[in-house]
Amino acid sequence: MLRGCEKGSNNMADSKTDREQIDDLFDRWRAAGRASDVEELVGLVTEDAEFWTPGVPPLKGREAVRAGFSPAFAQFEVDQDFQRQELVVSGDWAFARGLEINRVTPRVGGTEIVRRQRAFMVMKRGDDGQWRFARGMTHLPPEGE
Repeated sequence: MLRGCEKGSNNMADSKTDREQIDDLFDRWRAAGRASDVEELVGLVTEDAEFWTPGVPPLKGREAVRAGFSPAFAQFEVDQDFQRQELVVSGDWAFARGLEINRVTPRVGGTEIVRRQRAFMVMKRGDDGQWRFARGMTHLPPEGE
């Protein structure tokens, strides 16, 4: 289903399918991480976003995303990739599951750290018609996977 026409919007994103818009959301997240652009990341999550990562407290809300990524970007170059295995879209909600690959390199020099983890992401379309990340959960796969 194409979005936006029924709302009378002229937004360029309206001509894209939901799946294409969600692909763009993942691309924008990756580009923002590579550019160390915390404010772009903050704009890509819902106000009530919550992300669970093993061994650390949940990131809850936009301010937590800002507070969590700002020091990380100061210390590391970050490249996050997502290899999607499934995407389901239902109305204004969608979920994706797959493999997240995080590559971080210390800015002061040093060895790149690569962490592969299973990921489950929930996205929500806002009143403005834009898809954003609303929930996320990751966990480490078994050795060798």
